[in-house]
Amino acid sequence: MAAALGEEVPENEDYYSLLNVRREASQEELKAAYRRLCMLYHPDKHRDPELKTQAEQLFNLVHQAYEVLSDPQTRAIYDIYGRRGLEMEGWEVVERRRTPAEIREEFERLQREREERRLQQRTNPKGTISVGIDATDLFDRYDEEYEDVPGSSFPQIEINKMHISQSIEAPLTATDTAILSGSLSTQNGNGGGSINLALRRVTSPKGWGELEFGAGDLQGPLFGLKIFRNLTPRCFITTNCALQFSSRGIRPGLTTVLARNLDKNTMGYLQWRWGIQSAMNTSIVRDTKTSHFTVALQLGIPHSFMMISYQHKFQDEDQTRVKGSLKAGFFGTIVEYGAERKISRHSILGATVSVGVPQGVSLKIKLNRASQTYFFPVHLTDQLLPSAVFYATVGPLVIYFAMHRLIIKPYLRAQKEK
Repeated sequence: MAAALGEEVPENEDYYSLLNVRREASQEELKAAYRRLCMLYHPDKHRDPELKTQAEQLFNLVHQAYEVLSDPQTRAIYDIYGRRGLEMEGWEVVERRRTPAEIREEFERLQREREERRLQQRTNPKGTISVGIDATDLFDRYDEEYEDVPGSSFPQIEINKMHISQSIEAPLTATDTAILSGSLSTQNGNGGGSINLALRRVTSPKGWGELEFGAGDLQGPLFGLKIFRNLTPRCFITTNCALQFSSRGIRPGLTTVLARNLDKNTMGYLQWRWGIQSAMNTSIVRDTKTSHFTVALQLGIPHSFMMISYQHKFQDEDQTRVKGSLKAGFFGTIVEYGAERKISRHSILGATVSVGVPQGVSLKIKLNRASQTYFFPVHLTDQLLPSAVFYATVGPLVIYFAMHRLIIKPYLRAQKEK
């Protein structure tokens, strides 16, 4: 019999014992026992405050037990695994009327998925794959002396560079974290790789420090120290010192960033970099619910430039964003415009057209899938050709809407129906 009023109710009370029925009880027996106990433990039947509190507790437990045992699916799960089986996420989408063996198999599958999610949250894996494509033959004209060469009428599209990087985190203690990262790069048949290990320690609620060790086949060993510190509730500073060893000797570097909240949605940054490509940079970033605006000015060797960019965020379920930027400096001028949109629960697809002097015209396609990034920069031409700009703008739009209507939308509809 369930605990009587005046006795403490154990948290691990068996549901069958709570309802005072046998484990083979029928639905009619469960319903009769539930009604009887509801009348006995109903809070309105008790006026003493202490007894009324205990009655409410017992009344809720009886209701919970009946909800579980009155449903054949949850009752089968409870009979096999107890309460811990009911706490497993994912049962709500499992087909009903399963046998005990099928329920056991489904429980093991859901448990594996939960362990995989926990592992991913702990390791926080991040990766980037970049594939550079040279498609200049699509627009740049051939010299007349090569026009009669067999096969020259077909443009050649080549992959001229690739970059792959990956990083994972390993929490060691409550304050210490190890970060392992590596990368591989190749361009025009030449390339190399590097590997880095960083140890981060949270020293106080206001800051942390990080030691970095790296090595690669193109450059020698790397030793670095990074410090983050909150100076005030609205201001923080980051300092990164590094020593790069190479065949030319030791090359030191120092980067300091000072940031401050100018208002609720605006941040101001001051950056000073000394060493390779020394520079001073100042920028203001304003990020709101509907827009993202950035203006930056850099004075440095060898690059000095001014940049302004704006991004508009549409308040739709696909999280559509359109953006544009202008960057001008000693290297020339670059105008970029593009858009990105959510195509599934964990995937965002974006495309950007880059038009510059003397860089030419490029199309950059990016796919973010959870914590993985896939980047495909396509160099179309070294000249400012209107045809290249037109096809770089219209082509991705036509392909996207065709794929969305013919592939993505039917797939999502089928998944929803399933």
